[in-house]
Amino acid sequence: MRTRYPFSLLMIAGIAAITTGVNVMAAESFETLATSASKPVALGAGPVAVTLAPVAGNAASLSARVAAVRQGRKAYLVVKGLGTNEQPEVAYQVYLALPEGVAPNPDGPHYVGSLNFFNAMSYGDAKGGRDPRFFSFDVTNLLRTLQSSKSLGEVATVTIVPTSAPRASAKPVIGEIALVEQ
Repeated sequence: MRTRYPFSLLMIAGIAAITTGVNVMAAESFETLATSASKPVALGAGPVAVTLAPVAGNAASLSARVAAVRQGRKAYLVVKGLGTNEQPEVAYQVYLALPEGVAPNPDGPHYVGSLNFFNAMSYGDAKGGRDPRFFSFDVTNLLRTLQSSKSLGEVATVTIVPTSAPRASAKPVIGEIALVEQ
């Protein structure tokens, strides 16, 4: 019995090291395809459209960058840097490339998910006043569908819609929205 115990601990430690190493490598290996402007996105009582532009130094269109996503990798819409002066008490639906004039519909093809500010930090609570956590949505299939229908151009638009009327005095903001390949 005494010889099994140290061996079991060694096996558990080895598995943990391998698993942790794989996760760390995967987390580090990403490329930004497009991003929002450097100033925060202020949300309100109605839909807010945010244009994601190519990163500096990459002149290729978004469609070309999506076509270049390597086999076995995925594209994610990442929303980070949430902050608010007080809780808006609503969730926000997120849509990618929602055509102008089309009503937002969570059952529609452009819906990617929802986010909330229920645990977001107040403006002064942390350095920079933003929550360090982020929301990540797998948009690989949506981007490929848009690309195959030639609906994906130079830039992409993200539309953020509150699910109901937010608290009027709340001022939620998003620090950055980006499309990344990982």
